[in-house]
Amino acid sequence: MIEDYTQGKWAIMVCIDPKEDDWITVTEDTGRCDWNLKPLLFDDINDALKYAQQWTIKGKEKNVRVVSYED
Repeated sequence: MIEDYTQGKWAIMVCIDPKEDDWITVTEDTGRCDWNLKPLLFDDINDALKYAQQWTIKGKEKNVRVVSYED
């Protein structure tokens, strides 16, 4: 567990093309199929790290990152 003293939010990013260094941010499921995408944000880094595990593939762990998020 990481002691999180930050006041900011945390987001999860997934690399979709390592050759191009192309990353996307995991977004909320709004229940709609539109382009009003909202990043899935976490108040605590530990919650973000736990949630990010479902996006991680064994041997390719470097393709998933938890990053600080600023609006």
